[in-house]
Amino acid sequence: MQQTLAITVDQSGGLTVLTLVGDIDHDARPLLDALLGRLPDPVGRVRVEMGGVPFMDSAGLHFLVELRRRQTSGGTGTPTLVGVREQPAGVLRLTGLDIVLGTAA
Repeated sequence: MQQTLAITVDQSGGLTVLTLVGDIDHDARPLLDALLGRLPDPVGRVRVEMGGVPFMDSAGLHFLVELRRRQTSGGTGTPTLVGVREQPAGVLRLTGLDIVLGTAA
């Protein structure tokens, strides 16, 4: 299994910024699950920088839904997705998650 996703976590002032670079696919699932395990529950305010993600499949959807669940359980809204590229944006639209998750330019 080759890891194709890199994640940087920056926590400051009540905001967690997750910067994702690479494909979010089945091979990235263990890394995403480990990240979720390290984040507090509820996680607080979250911004997910996705400009470096050219491809996302159901592993990414699972991650984003779980992240949203943890954030909303703490009453801090939903994750904000920033820089979502064409293919991941299409997956979000297809599943209706583009409406549920916040997006920014």
